[in-house]
Parts: sequence; C-alpha cells; structure tokens
Amino acid sequence: MRRRSFLKAGGVAIGAAFAGAPVAEADASPAPGALPDPAVVLTTCLSDVLLGSRASIGPALPTVGLTRALAAARASFGKSDFLALADQLPALVRAAEAAQDAGATAQAYTLATRALVKLRPAGLEWISADRAVRAAEAAGQPLILAEAERMLSGVCRRAGDHDRAGTLVVQAAGRLALDGRDPRHFLLHASLLCTGGYSAARAGDGARARDLLTEAAATASRLDGAGAARARANLLSHRVSVEQLLGEPGAALQHARTARGVRFPDLEREGRYLVDLAAVQLQLGQPGPAYSTLLAAERRAPGEVHTRAAVRTIVDALLNQNRAAVPGIRDLAARVHVPA
Repeated sequence: MRRRSFLKAGGVAIGAAFAGAPVAEADASPAPGALPDPAVVLTTCLSDVLLGSRASIGPALPTVGLTRALAAARASFGKSDFLALADQLPALVRAAEAAQDAGATAQAYTLATRALVKLRPAGLEWISADRAVRAAEAAGQPLILAEAERMLSGVCRRAGDHDRAGTLVVQAAGRLALDGRDPRHFLLHASLLCTGGYSAARAGDGARARDLLTEAAATASRLDGAGAARARANLLSHRVSVEQLLGEPGAALQHARTARGVRFPDLEREGRYLVDLAAVQLQLGQPGPAYSTLLAAERRAPGEVHTRAAVRTIVDALLNQNRAAVPGIRDLAARVHVPA
C-alpha cells in the first residue's frame, strides 16, 4: 500500500499532562475512519514477510544501502510513523536476507519485533524475535545479540513466561563489556536491566523490580551527554510503569513529577511514557487527567496513540467512565479504532 502519514506531531505543554492538568483537544483531528488502522497495516505487511516463502526474499542491497534502509526504518519507528514503517520493514527484511548480512538481518527482525509488541499478541512477534536472535548469534556482535534478546524477553513476558523473560535480559546484560569506554555497552546494559525490572514487576516481584532499576541507575550514572539523557528518560519511564504494575500509582506519579527535567530521545519514547502515565492516572481514579494525557501523547506522537494496544485498553475503560469527565472520548476512540 502507499504510505499515508499520521497527523504531524505538534507542540504541547507536556508539563500540564505531567501535573494532571486539562489539555485542550487538537483543533484539527482526522475524521473517524479517515486513516487506516496502523495495527492492522503492520500485521498485514509483516505477515507477508514472516509467513511467506523464504525463497522470495530478494533483491539484495549493498552494505551502504542496507545501512541507509535500517536508518530510515529506525527513524520512522522513532517518530512512531508506523504506516511508513509497515512499508519499509518487509523490503528491508528481504534485502538483508538476500544479502546474507546476518547483522543487518538481526537488526531488521529486531525492529519488526519492537513494532509487533506494541500490538495485541498474534504470534508474529515470536517468529520475528526468534529470527532476530538466530541472525544475531550468527553475526557474532554482542550489542546486536543483546538487543535481540531484550526483545525476545518482551515476547516471553507477554506470554506470561516471566522467569525466562528476566533470565534473558540479565544474562545478556552480564555479557556486555563494562570495563571499556564504549558508551553503547553502558546504555544497553541499563536498558536491559530496566526491561528486567519491568518483567519482575509483571511477575509481582516488587523487590526484584526495584533492585534492577537501582542497578540500571548505577549504570546510567556512568554515562554523559546524549547517552546519559537517553538512559535517564528510559529509567524514568520504567520507574513509572513498574510502580503502576505493582499497584503503586502514587509512587508512579511521584516519579512522573521529575519528568520536567528529562529530555526524551524521540517521539516514540515520549509517547510511550505519556501513555503509561495515562494508565497511572486511570488507576488513581482520574479519568479526566488520563484523557488529557492521552491527548497530549497524541499531539506529540500520534502514531503511538493510534497503534498501541495499551492505548486501546485505556480508551475502552474511559468509555465506561462519566462522560462529563471525558467529553471527547468518542472522537478519540474513533481515532484509535476502538468501537464506541
């Protein structure tokens, strides 16, 4: 299908969302049904490449072409432009396979998994995660393998296998080199521990979850510059989501109040954080602020809001709230493809 972009992300007073203050709804929203459901588009496009014949993988791209294609796909993901990503990923996967470039293949499948875990479980994420890990093992590059295992951990967690999910990321973190000067190892180490903390919280192990986040913070403290900023944003987001999972929305909100000094590395990460914050506010019995935060997230990262399964769960819950507190919820439901 031809690419169709989402609403362009516009400016918004994010601090208002952090504080739970009302945020005005966007003036120009798409008409209900005007845009395709990006979750359906992603599933359809990735089904073709994940379930199709491996013999129809070409054509190959040279190394430079693969590098550029990976960068373009990552940029689309970072902007939460999942319709563009659905166009890019199948060709990228096929080209990497045809080139027999194990590193590029692993990264392409890992990116596919990152997109698929935003959707409701459908089985495709198992295929992409497995292929990512196998290709990464063949590539013999520790950073690529660790990231592939981090995504496989997320797939295991969604299936309820919390022990395997935690073991995967902790072991992957242990294989990274923290005695050198490569900041990528420190950044990924912190990210792996955050993922482990989230898995522990899913399993109801609050002590383990918080210990892993404390370890992640210690690793993040060894970074500086952009790496440090990225690690801080990731840590904040996980602290909020972990406390929400553990049934401590008050603690989650306390963490959220420190967000004013945090700069998110891209719109996807910022949008994901705001969606998690909306879940916290809903847990606190604050449908109005939760709705306002979703609107703020939509302005910043519309693709994240229109695609992510967690948003649909929140919106479905808001539809059952007092409509006076969420007067525009039917319009938002239409935009995120939730029947009102």
